[in-house]
Amino acid sequence: MGLRDMLRAIREYPAALAELRRTQQALERNEQTCVALRDEAGERANHERFLTRQLAAVQTALVGFCPRLSSLEDMKRFYNTISPSVDPQGFTLYHMAEKLTGIDVSSFFPYEDNRGLFTEADGRQLLRWLTAAHFHAVDWSIVPGTTYERAALREVDTAAPEYREFERQLYEKTLERMGFQDVLVPREELSQATDSFILPEEELETKRAPSRAPRQPNRGGVAR
Repeated sequence: MGLRDMLRAIREYPAALAELRRTQQALERNEQTCVALRDEAGERANHERFLTRQLAAVQTALVGFCPRLSSLEDMKRFYNTISPSVDPQGFTLYHMAEKLTGIDVSSFFPYEDNRGLFTEADGRQLLRWLTAAHFHAVDWSIVPGTTYERAALREVDTAAPEYREFERQLYEKTLERMGFQDVLVPREELSQATDSFILPEEELETKRAPSRAPRQPNRGGVAR
């Protein structure tokens, strides 16, 4: 190293030292942040384990102290009680209805779908459309100037045995999916009267098929 380089190094030393100290301080702060994050992650993991044990204890208490659910009304009341916490938008209920019926709302109602009607809809709103489609409670009319058909939903006969059975299976399967199968009365333990109301598997499979062929998107028309 020549004299010129030595003089330059001497002049630059204070600035280099200051930069080194700033880097060391930043590393120390990062290490402290890492320690804090590690401690926080550990606390959260412990809290999650506690909540898991607490949930298991609550479910055990439900089974031990509460009568198990057998009627549709009991299952609906139980679901409505827990849904604000575990299914606030109703999508678990809706997706189970999709699985039971095989109906896709967007495909069944393409005009409404193309207008964005379902974009912001929650599970309960979508369930109304799905239920109307499944039980043929829909009136159709041609949209002028298009190849679309507009849907107008009618009221579903909620007292019909077919609807009651659909609802019973819907809430039963939804509660099972949520992990509450232990609070339900197994089918084999239901009374003979209840058993006679259960649809045979082959009939259930028939009812799961879409009740109307999905409509295709418009061919040349314009959604208005």
